[in-house]
Amino acid sequence: MHDDSHSYSTLRILSQSANGYIGRCNCCDHYNFVFGNFLFLFSEEGLNGFCSILYDKQHVHSLESPLPNGKNILFPSPIPNFMLSFTEEEIEEIKGLFQETLLALEIDRIFAHNK
Repeated sequence: MHDDSHSYSTLRILSQSANGYIGRCNCCDHYNFVFGNFLFLFSEEGLNGFCSILYDKQHVHSLESPLPNGKNILFPSPIPNFMLSFTEEEIEEIKGLFQETLLALEIDRIFAHNK
């Protein structure tokens, strides 16, 4: 699905790592979370909700033995029968992306408030 009115060139990168980034689209105020071959589009509320789930031990499942692809963390999605799998290192990288993003957004709010 392609929207001609949407331009990815207006994306402000808030956080970036070796495997992904989080950016805010200036034309629609949505957030793009890209990691590997996943692309999630979030509202600010959705971004915060996803971040909360990352730290919720009830939602993120550690496997005793890794899957055949070496991934040992399962992350549920709202889509039935669809889960994301990661390594411990990937989950830590994702947490870092979200921490940096939330910090950048808080800095933006502080500067906007001081104007």
